[in-house]
Amino acid sequence: MRVLEGEYWKEIPLYSEISQYQWKDWKWQIKNRLKTLEDIKKILPNVNEDVFKKVSQIYHFGTTPYYIFLADRTNLEDPILKQILPDEKEIDEKYQEGAFLDPFLEDEKSPVLGLTHRYPDRVLFRATNFCSVYCRHCMRKRMFLEDERARTKQEYDVMFEYIKSNKAIKEVLVSGGDPLTLPNQKIEYIIKNLYEIDHVDIIRIGSRELVSNPFRFYDEELLEIFEKYDKVWIVTHFNHPNEITSETKKAVKNILSTGTPVLNQTVLLKGINDDKYTMENLMRSLLKVKIKPYYLFHCDPTKGVYHFKTGIEKGLEIMEHLRGRVSGLGNPTFAVDLVNGLGKVPLLPEYLISKKNGFYEFKNYQGKTVKIKI
Repeated sequence: MRVLEGEYWKEIPLYSEISQYQWKDWKWQIKNRLKTLEDIKKILPNVNEDVFKKVSQIYHFGTTPYYIFLADRTNLEDPILKQILPDEKEIDEKYQEGAFLDPFLEDEKSPVLGLTHRYPDRVLFRATNFCSVYCRHCMRKRMFLEDERARTKQEYDVMFEYIKSNKAIKEVLVSGGDPLTLPNQKIEYIIKNLYEIDHVDIIRIGSRELVSNPFRFYDEELLEIFEKYDKVWIVTHFNHPNEITSETKKAVKNILSTGTPVLNQTVLLKGINDDKYTMENLMRSLLKVKIKPYYLFHCDPTKGVYHFKTGIEKGLEIMEHLRGRVSGLGNPTFAVDLVNGLGKVPLLPEYLISKKNGFYEFKNYQGKTVKIKI
């Protein structure tokens, strides 16, 4: 965990006159996002202008001042910069072969606008297509092609009615875009309406604000909403240990004080975290700030994202490394989300070698074998 002390942001000349009150105001972070080539060159003068212009015309760019501060701004190969800077591979068919704009048929499996129903007991509630940071590896990168907007109250109401009418639905994943970029009034409207549906047991909010704008969780009004509606879980999205700071720790502490659990989903990304020691560091760092590792996802076959994919074997290698070296608390489920909306499947290294004459032969994380009669 990186400890950020004093007025640390002032090391960037662009922010030398910014007060602590401004910097730690989540609304200021969103209002002052870097969105254009002119913006980013104030911090990264060596950015490739031609690539930035070409790619950002198709898949737009955006980042908070806080998130870009976390990067090594002297190195364009920095794992944080690689998650946000446009890359020519995003629009090169050679790197995107076999990928689709909507590989999981979220739009097709949508009984009403904005709602996806893939599993019998769960639905995806897409509240907005806006994010404070646009990740180059986003599974819903097709939304980069749209104008930024939140859904209307009328659109939400239609989604609520569908959920009310289907008593098999026990869990609602509120996502987007990033739903926690919405105003508190709108967030409470969504959560309150879902909370009052008796058969909904869990309201899971998928958000990357904890990574890109942790000051969102310094907001007492939002924390009061979490405490008031106790069906809420937060699932966030850290991909690299450099994203975890003392600001993260404070934000998580605030969330946990409301009785709201915090889980993390990581995506395995080539050139960013496809290293077993980096992943071990990430899982340990998450536990230090009391975030439970939940999923490690194989990179989705999403158009504009597929250049980040690794082999399945890389994920299995990482999981085999984590097993026995990090406690069970720090071992996520490695999963592949199947195309055509067929759902997620978990993958594990093979520890059962053989079964013969009533004896089972196992291999442990060190490669040692043992036969046991069970």
